[in-house]
Amino acid sequence: MKKMIPSILTLWVGFAAASASSEEISIFTGGAPDGTGSSYHEGIGQGVEDMLQPIAKTFGYTVTRIPSSGAVDNVRRVSGQTDTIAFGIGQGGLSYPEVEQGQALILRNDLPGECAMAFTREPKLTNWKSIIANARRITWVVPENSGSEAFIRKLFAVDPNFAGVEPQFAYTSGQEAILSVLKDPSKRGHVGFFYAYPNPASGTVRAAADAELNVIGVLSPEVAKSDPAFYLNRRAPYQLSLFGFGTTKTVRAMCSKALLFASNPAAIADDWSREDAEEMIKAVKEAPASAFVPKNGALASIMLEVEGLSEEFGVSEMADDLAKEVEGVFQ
Repeated sequence: MKKMIPSILTLWVGFAAASASSEEISIFTGGAPDGTGSSYHEGIGQGVEDMLQPIAKTFGYTVTRIPSSGAVDNVRRVSGQTDTIAFGIGQGGLSYPEVEQGQALILRNDLPGECAMAFTREPKLTNWKSIIANARRITWVVPENSGSEAFIRKLFAVDPNFAGVEPQFAYTSGQEAILSVLKDPSKRGHVGFFYAYPNPASGTVRAAADAELNVIGVLSPEVAKSDPAFYLNRRAPYQLSLFGFGTTKTVRAMCSKALLFASNPAAIADDWSREDAEEMIKAVKEAPASAFVPKNGALASIMLEVEGLSEEFGVSEMADDLAKEVEGVFQ
């Protein structure tokens, strides 16, 4: 990528004066309210910012990451932009009406993979087998309008293990708020859920592990069959051994590559701004996938290590793993 940017800037030097004024390009990420510990905000979002900054600067724009409730919130915020281009992190394997209606575009579907993980203090819930067995009395703790909520709804709609069951939700946002619900002794059967890049050094899933909650990988071959974006990761990490101390802990989880949304430049009224947006979109599409692993920020080195840990397998392996878990082979 370092070799690519100078040539782009050389080609675009004539466009630098074209921007009508200095404007802000938003990247909607996750981790509301402030993004702290969110791998959407501090990981993948940082990678997108690192990639965009030198290009946007040429056109006179600044780039800012904005915390949000997650994928569904992001695509809604991106849609309908009429002043300048906006970007948002999304989740593979979900349907987005805004994309189907042309209000938002999917530019990439190969960002670092996100994984489905549940976590709870409920002693009767220790693995995915127990989640299936107790589906009717579980309350899922998620941010409203998040990709996590949408994923759980899809899981219950598609997977025959949940036939006839409607998911129950307790909505809250932010790491501390979610964990406070799960730690409350009166909240029996409450399960937190994140579908996000596995961040084994910080973030909500790591905080749940540190609080001695059960961390459970989510497996659903039926959901995976519905979209080729999904794959099995047998080593999705939620705790990471740093500097030789401790043990790296992993779970088998269903994962998919992350998406990158953009607002549709056709909706931008100003000709100069619309052409700027089109050029930036072209650069994002042409960049290698490695360009979106962050070069700066707290998670840069960790994301590289996690990518090295992760393994990708298909639906048949996922079905085999789930069968063994339900049979009690995997605990």
